[in-house]
Amino acid sequence: MSVETPTDGVGAVPVNEVPGEDTPPDSTVDATEPVDVIVPADVTSTSTESPSAAPIGETEATPVEPPDPPVQEEAVAMGFVDRLRESFRLDHSLDRQAVAKEITWVARRPDRLARRDRLLEYLPYVCEKVWDRGMPGEICLLPIVESRLDPFAFSKGGAVGLWQFIPATAKRFGLKIDWWVDERRDVVLATDAALDYLEELHDRFGDWLLALAAYNWGEGSVSRRLSRSGPNAGFFDIKVPRETSRYVDRLLAYSAIFADPARFGAELPFSDLGASSVAFAVVETGGQVDLARAAEALGCELDEIYRRNPALNRWATHPEGPHRLLVSADSESTAAEALARIPETERLAWVRHRVVSGETLSEIARAYRTSVEWLQQANGLPSTLVRTGDHLRVPATHRPVEHYARLSRPLAGGSAGEYVVKPGDTIWGIARSLGLQRQALMAANHIGPEDILRIGQRLSISH
Repeated sequence: MSVETPTDGVGAVPVNEVPGEDTPPDSTVDATEPVDVIVPADVTSTSTESPSAAPIGETEATPVEPPDPPVQEEAVAMGFVDRLRESFRLDHSLDRQAVAKEITWVARRPDRLARRDRLLEYLPYVCEKVWDRGMPGEICLLPIVESRLDPFAFSKGGAVGLWQFIPATAKRFGLKIDWWVDERRDVVLATDAALDYLEELHDRFGDWLLALAAYNWGEGSVSRRLSRSGPNAGFFDIKVPRETSRYVDRLLAYSAIFADPARFGAELPFSDLGASSVAFAVVETGGQVDLARAAEALGCELDEIYRRNPALNRWATHPEGPHRLLVSADSESTAAEALARIPETERLAWVRHRVVSGETLSEIARAYRTSVEWLQQANGLPSTLVRTGDHLRVPATHRPVEHYARLSRPLAGGSAGEYVVKPGDTIWGIARSLGLQRQALMAANHIGPEDILRIGQRLSISH
């Protein structure tokens, strides 16, 4: 796609945007024409059909006796939706043809916004954080534009997560990207970082649309364009890349639909969004913990730990923290108590490894599914050199590695299988040889564009 490549923005291109795929029927090369956002296939599939409840903006009469449960649920849902609408402050520019086209396009297929389960999981949390800062409510919908609220979303430009941070911007705002975690996928940390950045951009440009353009295109690019257009220029007065124009138009269109879906004939899946419906809570772990041991303590499946904590790459939390996990909101108090009761000796298992002739620290790290850097730190090694007969303290997984969902999660549907990575393998080559979509293979195995395949690594596959 021929768009200007950003040099200092979060991510220039919405997740894996592919021109000509799943675009509106009347799509042309017009810069204002909507283009769909393609994201990696989800591990499990759920319906994205809109519920049959009355469209938002219409009210139902509540029976006097007995109370009608669906109406009560809708009344609760309207509390959240009304608060979201009341927080909107931007002009949605409905007179712009590009915005109108986006509205028409999405109104026909509201499932294009985001999967219903992601709306329920993440939108209330994002909204609470936006409201706490007094920012315009339209910002709540920005991760829908960026990633369709998918923490595993990635772009060909290297942007990752709900807010599509590229590595340089992630580092600037304190998000770790290492062997243990990719905090661009951490819903809590990435949301704080994104809102910090947006506030910084607004302080710099004094205009929310310019701040949004800078978030997408890069603050340096916007500054240079403004310097040529005069001190009073607004977003619609400057020339921006086609993708950035579409990015802002799309957010305005989504906001207009959320504000009044009935006006545009859209039905949105809000029936479970209550006034206090943040789906998860943050609980402290008290230090690094094996995820399988945490799952046992919490009485949940290991896959649930990974699903609620998408930043985690390995079998344990990060040794340097943050020492916490996201859990279901309704289990917050019991989860905190359960994690606190894990004995120190069971939080992370250790074994003593004797170095044999010809063995390298890299080979030892690979065998124990840990990192060279962490082995150095745990054993006080000044370099990567080890000698035959040395004894190393190495972490051991609480359960056999095949139990860890990160390493053996199947694709949705079909029969699951495994592929063992061989020397010289690449994700592209594996996907091609197996007749799979690269994005689906990466999403099913939670592999990002910068992750390195390791010889012997097992990838989940299905046909």
